[in-house]
Amino acid sequence: MKPMRVKMSGFSSLLTVDEALKRLLEVAKDHKLKVDEVHLEDSVDRVCAEDLLAPVDIPPFNRSAVDGYAVRYTDVLSASPSNPVELKIVGISEAGCDLETLPKVDPGKAVEIYTGAPLPFGADSVVMAEFCKRDGDRLWVSKPVAYMQNVSVKGEDFKAGELIVAKGVKLKPWHVGALASLGIMTVPVYRRPVVLVASTGLELKQLGSENHPGKIYDSTRPMLKALLKSINCTVLDLGILPDEPAYIMKAISKHLESVDLAIITGGTSLG
Repeated sequence: MKPMRVKMSGFSSLLTVDEALKRLLEVAKDHKLKVDEVHLEDSVDRVCAEDLLAPVDIPPFNRSAVDGYAVRYTDVLSASPSNPVELKIVGISEAGCDLETLPKVDPGKAVEIYTGAPLPFGADSVVMAEFCKRDGDRLWVSKPVAYMQNVSVKGEDFKAGELIVAKGVKLKPWHVGALASLGIMTVPVYRRPVVLVASTGLELKQLGSENHPGKIYDSTRPMLKALLKSINCTVLDLGILPDEPAYIMKAISKHLESVDLAIITGGTSLG
């Protein structure tokens, strides 16, 4: 269409910004983004595509929160500096050891234990090493402990089935840490929207091009590209197109099936 014919044709109606946005959102609400399964470490700033639940308890077993001795709390209720309780050490529990191989803590017995190590069967609390004195396999405890004191209880961080990340949440590094602690290696995320961007107008010139009288640098397209990338969109840049509807339609039509949105800028009023 010739420029003057465009001018003479006029606009049959005008849209406000709010009305234009309303129409766009009305169309967009039925558009379904595809879902990608990505490695956990590549998921930061991606949008979670489904609720993520804890598959197991964390911690997965009762474990010691301090270095000391695993005991039965009833054995040391009367312990004091002036009247320490004597126990027999029957083993050691270290971080990473197999709980099934540890000796059971029977009355009058204790197991040396380190932070993060599993609590042996029979034990129900941990006395800090600072309140104990040891000689070989003999142990004197000078301070009582409460039931499950100094113990990190199974499931106190996450319970199996608990919601960890809700659908629609933008994943952050702390989500990665939580999911990694649960052994989750990949997460479903929405595919980044693909947005086609083009400017129209023969008066425009590319950044870095030589100066030509009557032409101006295309500033809107670089701004839009930067904005779209800042919100995790993938940009398909068609560059600068002439102000010819048929040419514009031909240029963008081949891409419409593969993009989620097309943004064409240019023109002021009818000119």
